Amino acid sequence: MRSLVSQLGRALLDFALPPHCLVCRQAMAEAGEYLCGQCWAPIRAVRPGRCPRCSCPGAGAVCTNCPSWELERVLVLGDYAGPLREAIHLLKFQGHRQLGEPLGRCLGLAPEFAESLREVDLLVPVPLFPARQRERGYNQSLMLARGLAQVLEVPLCEGLLRRRTATRQQAGLNAAGRRQNLAGAFGVVGPLPAHTCIGLVDDVVTTASTLGACARTLEEAGACRIWGLALACPFLRRGGESAALP
Repeated sequence: MRSLVSQLGRALLDFALPPHCLVCRQAMAEAGEYLCGQCWAPIRAVRPGRCPRCSCPGAGAVCTNCPSWELERVLVLGDYAGPLREAIHLLKFQGHRQLGEPLGRCLGLAPEFAESLREVDLLVPVPLFPARQRERGYNQSLMLARGLAQVLEVPLCEGLLRRRTATRQQAGLNAAGRRQNLAGAFGVVGPLPAHTCIGLVDDVVTTASTLGACARTLEEAGACRIWGLALACPFLRRGGESAALP
């Protein structure tokens, strides 16, 4: 109900006032884009020289961002900073679910991932615990997966994974704490499709513990190839410190 009231309020505001960018609040000529061109530009920018395992830009031959990650590969659109970070906050914490599909399409259309994404046969969003999803009104990872599915033209299986326990928020936990927090948190519902490359969709990947827990659950159920697909990562800075998460 709260989400519906919020959406209605935004619709009335757009009717009474010119459309405006949700990130920088600048007026825009047309509604429906949600972000202005200046804010979309860094989100859609091509980032060369990425790490083949975690997508860290400019990582070179040896990447310091992902040595402890368990997944074979994670395709990440960009750094958890600037307009992308603001857009994720709007999607995840401020009820702007309409941002999910356009952001998912941005990931699917990233030129540097064009060849790799052809290998993905099935999309699976990282699930929320039911109580948390009811509180938020939607699963932001599902919104992203819908946009990705439109671009990649592959099936989306919303209910393949379920969250069995209400875990603590991952923010503020170190890598070991994140993994322990998610132990046994996920389960598989129904049979797995055979001979597929599953793309696990999430909004932000930090230590890859959530994606890793989901991947282990799928592997135990018989899945062979699992990749992570995410909007952002607080890639390790040159000084070795990660960007602050909310």
